[in-house]
Amino acid sequence: MTSGQGDIDGGYAWVILAACFFMYMLLLGSIKSFGILFSEILTVTNGGAGSTALIGSTASFIQSLAGPFAILLATRYSFRLVCFCGGLCLCLGHVCCALTLDVRYWYLTYSLITGIGYGLTYVPCSTLINYYFERNRALANGIVLSASGVGGFLFPHLYRFLIDQYAISGAMLILGGVLLNICVASSFIRQPYEFSSCASKNTKELQNAPSSCKEVLCRKICVCDSKIMKDLTFLSFSLAFCLTALSYSGYFYTFPSFLESENIGKSTTVLIFSITGVCEIFARVAMGWFTDLKVLSPTSIYGLCMVISGSLAFIVPIVRHPSVYYVYAVIVGIFPGSFFALMSIILLEIVSLKDLPSAFAIVTIFIAIFCLLGIPCLGWIEDLTGSWDDVFYVSGILQLLAAVITFGVSRCTKPLVTDDNEEMEKDVNDAANENLLETSKG
Repeated sequence: MTSGQGDIDGGYAWVILAACFFMYMLLLGSIKSFGILFSEILTVTNGGAGSTALIGSTASFIQSLAGPFAILLATRYSFRLVCFCGGLCLCLGHVCCALTLDVRYWYLTYSLITGIGYGLTYVPCSTLINYYFERNRALANGIVLSASGVGGFLFPHLYRFLIDQYAISGAMLILGGVLLNICVASSFIRQPYEFSSCASKNTKELQNAPSSCKEVLCRKICVCDSKIMKDLTFLSFSLAFCLTALSYSGYFYTFPSFLESENIGKSTTVLIFSITGVCEIFARVAMGWFTDLKVLSPTSIYGLCMVISGSLAFIVPIVRHPSVYYVYAVIVGIFPGSFFALMSIILLEIVSLKDLPSAFAIVTIFIAIFCLLGIPCLGWIEDLTGSWDDVFYVSGILQLLAAVITFGVSRCTKPLVTDDNEEMEKDVNDAANENLLETSKG
């Protein structure tokens, strides 16, 4: 089943939004709660912080590598099928993790299998909503991405409860069943109009031409990739996104362990950690609403967020007081946590809507490379120094550097391509008509 143009900003678009919200909640809730699992693995196995962090960063790397394939499969077949397969992989990966506590095998079960599941679900789920909303696109993105906050609040408590009750093995088995619900949510997805068999009024006449249409779309994606990779504005913002993502992701790996090293207590650690998720619920919606007001440009909002959060990161290891930890959890949820709600909007200032999936997939690959190399380095810093203090300084520097890059190139931002979706529809219809002509001749 495919969407129609009448679904834009209304109708079934809200069902798509609800489905994406639910999938994003499960997906990001699981990813963000790896920090709870990380500290527990360190306690049980006595492994190094760097090598243990490599499990999660490798999963993120594989997630991003799978992103371009997920988009290609989603446009070739359907967003529904790709997200459904992602849910199956996530379930399988977690169930396999329950069979062993040997960290070496987790590189296969969690890093590889679960990473593929994340990749098949994340990029399609993140980009799909942009095809169903136009007038309130930033707000719709903010609502969907606020699901990350819901998951970030619920899942740390769920992880802590399951680990305390059933140990790591039992917890992973149950979590596999929880993530299987992504398959249920994906069943409500419809294929966007732009990627349907043929975007034409006379669909009955074009039933014999879907392969030609998909070939045109795939060819345009390849052309888009070559153009994007040559654009300095896109590459500059990609670098800024990578720096932000590394510092933001590092928070979920290192902050729980830092709190436990401060003898805060496991229950208090989970409470402080989950505050970030609560703040993201409201912050991402508010950020989308504020962006739609056009008081400030999306790039200016993003740069200011990085300045605020980067500056406050230096305070945590200096003051070292529980009240500061609560405040810092709030700051992370409001400012760097909202950059995901702005990323698609900023990319749409550089590329056209039809090129967004390719651009988003490329950015996620860049982010994955940074996180694959950077997150273990944060763990190794603690291994070498015996303290998490330097990690906060590094995170602050990364976010401030992202702000400098953003403000430096924001005035140079311009559309990467000038053609619009009508040209894509023309190419699709031409290919379909050519296929019909060849069929009639045969």
